[in-house]
Amino acid sequence: MNLASSILVSGAIVLSVWGVALLQPTQAVALTKQKSPALNNERVQTAIEETSATSKRHSLTTKHLNKVIIQGNTATIATSDVARLWQDFGDNDRLNGNLKKAPNAVYVYYRNFSANFDSATVTIGYPVANLTKPSATTTIAPADYQPLLSRKKYTQKQLEEAWQAIDYRRNIQHVVEVHYLSETGDTTATEMLIHYGER
Repeated sequence: MNLASSILVSGAIVLSVWGVALLQPTQAVALTKQKSPALNNERVQTAIEETSATSKRHSLTTKHLNKVIIQGNTATIATSDVARLWQDFGDNDRLNGNLKKAPNAVYVYYRNFSANFDSATVTIGYPVANLTKPSATTTIAPADYQPLLSRKKYTQKQLEEAWQAIDYRRNIQHVVEVHYLSETGDTTATEMLIHYGER
């Protein structure tokens, strides 16, 4: 799957899953605005370290995401418009012309969700280590995330099911998708993580 088809598939998944999310009961939660993500190209493989934590109800595996710095396209948009942001990212000639070499990952960082999850601030970007002159960067702060998808290749149905697995009744702080790329820009694997805040 190349980057263009990855963009279309991700957009379709987000649209369908957010539709399901809107049907779930929610609690209004005030969220604070935060800056966005980034990661060193050489550290993409080591940025996510497994740890374990125990929840109140049962034992969950968590992953610690080290600080990641990315540059790309950012917008506070309706979640139904994420496909448009992917298109803008793909058409960003200035960003793509600033690449040193073929990137090995694209990050999608969701935060500042509205109370009913119909909008969020979303950044789609490359790790700054891939860029010659990074500017207007976004930092994903280090945190313990629950994996929705571990790193491997997934079908569209599996990606949709991961979005449906989110507990929309909780205080969702961040969702991070990592799309790992081959030298030719094909998606080789995807990883999806979520960070819930305190209630």
